[in-house]
Amino acid sequence: MSGSSWKPTRVGATGTDGNAAGKVVELAITTAEVKKAIEDQIRADGEFTFKQPGETQIPHLLILEIDEDPEKTFSLVKTVLGSAKGTEIFLTSAKTDSAILLEAMRAGMKEFLPQPIQPDEVTAALERFKVRNREVVYESKKPAGKVIALFGGKGGTGTTSVAVNLAASLHLGKHKPAVVLVDVNQHGGDIPLYLDLPTTHSFRDIAADLTRVDLAFLASVLTKHESGVHVLPSGYDDLSAGRLNPDCIEPTIKLLQSMFEFVVIDCGHVLDLTTKKALELSSSIMVVSSLMVPAVHRTKRILELLRGSGVPQDKIDLVITRYLPHEKDVLNETNDILKQKANWLLPNDYAASSNAINSGKPVVMIAPRSSLTRTYRQLADSFLGQTSVPQTGSFWGSLMKSVKGKRTSESAAPA
Repeated sequence: MSGSSWKPTRVGATGTDGNAAGKVVELAITTAEVKKAIEDQIRADGEFTFKQPGETQIPHLLILEIDEDPEKTFSLVKTVLGSAKGTEIFLTSAKTDSAILLEAMRAGMKEFLPQPIQPDEVTAALERFKVRNREVVYESKKPAGKVIALFGGKGGTGTTSVAVNLAASLHLGKHKPAVVLVDVNQHGGDIPLYLDLPTTHSFRDIAADLTRVDLAFLASVLTKHESGVHVLPSGYDDLSAGRLNPDCIEPTIKLLQSMFEFVVIDCGHVLDLTTKKALELSSSIMVVSSLMVPAVHRTKRILELLRGSGVPQDKIDLVITRYLPHEKDVLNETNDILKQKANWLLPNDYAASSNAINSGKPVVMIAPRSSLTRTYRQLADSFLGQTSVPQTGSFWGSLMKSVKGKRTSESAAPA
């Protein structure tokens, strides 16, 4: 990804008329003459700059041309407004019937530019935009979203389940932060199956042309699940032709960071160049394993590779799935073998987990009272900065208190 020279402009850095300068505009317009007409007026204004390819900062203003299927555009508008906080949207179209305008307003459009484009109408819309944004201070960039990568110590340990349920639990937190779930697993990207989502768009669309990675395009390839989590599928598996170019990862993840408060990445269990890039960009790496001997053996190698690559110890969390209370001695032995204590123990609840997968919903939605759901919520709370109420008076609660780590779970007895 090329470095961005754009810096947010503080109110007071002004143009000729004293208004705030430096507002960044992104155009997503397919009709050439319409695009040129709008570009000419924006340039003539002198107080806006166009978003350049490779920049990952979200624009202040996004101007979209309504698709032949207006519902696609309105869905895109809702996605952008739901994730890219602070971006305002103008729409343009040759169709000006009242039904389309009403739907556009409901979707969140601020201004409508009818075609053919009239320069005075564009100028007036830009002036109204500046008035609405005059009091907004852009002293610094919006803090980048937190990137959480999940990597399987071995296939079959439940990495995708943990990723799906962590993402859902984060969004269901008190302030409902914007969350995107990204699949970079090229050897079995199953997130759409876990969430019963159509796979119309995926990382394949991005890989086809990296120059198109901007806010409008990226929002168009995301799918929103009923949990409120947005999803970017991998689009690859062991039977797929081709492989995901690692060069796609950095610009995509960094732009998603500017849109969402949390970016949760399912990295699968194969450490290839694409996965390594995702791990490098992550602020937290969760290695998902189980107490089965093959999983422990391979997890040991993964942890050694991460440490040998210079990954700080406090960036790595160990998650043990399908844990049963009577396995305390096995857990202690595993901690010694791995030279790392498990930070999180996810209780074994086969019924709830399998029902969730077969229903295409996170377990936190279909079994909200289960011990597994409570642990996922506590896991999410550790990233949200909230404190969960500890459950007392149970073997499970006592055991969880004994598991040391930078984020140790205190969980309830399994049902």
